[in-house]
Amino acid sequence: MKDVKAFSQKALEKLGSSPINYLMLNAGTGMIKKVAETGPHGSKWIEPYLVNHLSQHYLMHLLRPKLEQSKARVVFVSSGAVRMVKDPSTLDDAMLAAKETDKAVYPASKFIQLLNAHWWRRELKGTSEVVAVSPGLIPNTGIARGSDMKLLDTLPDAKSVPEGAQSVLAAFFRNDIPEDPEQIFLTSWGEWWPKDVYGLTLDKALQDKWSPSQADIETEEGVTS
Repeated sequence: MKDVKAFSQKALEKLGSSPINYLMLNAGTGMIKKVAETGPHGSKWIEPYLVNHLSQHYLMHLLRPKLEQSKARVVFVSSGAVRMVKDPSTLDDAMLAAKETDKAVYPASKFIQLLNAHWWRRELKGTSEVVAVSPGLIPNTGIARGSDMKLLDTLPDAKSVPEGAQSVLAAFFRNDIPEDPEQIFLTSWGEWWPKDVYGLTLDKALQDKWSPSQADIETEEGVTS
C-alpha cells in the first residue's frame, strides 16, 4: 500500500492541473492461497486480495478528488468468474491469510472487486462514470502464474491478447450505458450483462463491508503519511 500511495502522489504531481479522463484498474493475480500467519508485509490478507482488490480501492481513495474534478470514467477489469461465488459469507475466511480454505481464491477476489465497483459507482454518482468489463479468457497474460490453473490457447473460450484488449478498450468509449445504474458489467462479446447474472454483488451492505475507508486501510496496512 505504501507503493500505491507513492504512485498516486507522483501521478498527481505529474498531472498538475491536467485531468484524469480515464482510469483503468487492471492489476490481477490468479495465484492460489498460501496459508500463513500473515500475508505480504504483515497484512492479515492474502496477496490475491491485496492485488485484485484492496490496492485498487486504496488508489481510488487517493485519486478521488481528481477523478471527481475530471468527471473521469473508471474501468474495473473484472471477470466472469464472479459467478462462481455462491455464498458471500465465505469471503472473509477465503481472504484471510491464516484461515485454511479452498486455495482457488481468484473468483472470490474478483467478486469482492465487483462489489467495490458498485460501491464506487454509488460514491461517484453525478461526477464520474464507473463500469466493469471482462476481457474474456486470455491465457497468455501470465494471470495463472503462482496457481494450479492451466490456461491453454486451445480452450473453447480462449481469446488472444489483442482480442482481450479490444474488449477492455470498448469499456472506455461505449456511450450506451444502461439506464439502470446497477447494470455496469460489459461482457467480452460486447453486451451489457443483465444484473441478475451477478445479483449477489448488488447487496449494498456487502459493498460497504468490502470498501473500507482510506483511514482504515492506512491503519490496518501500516501506511504512514
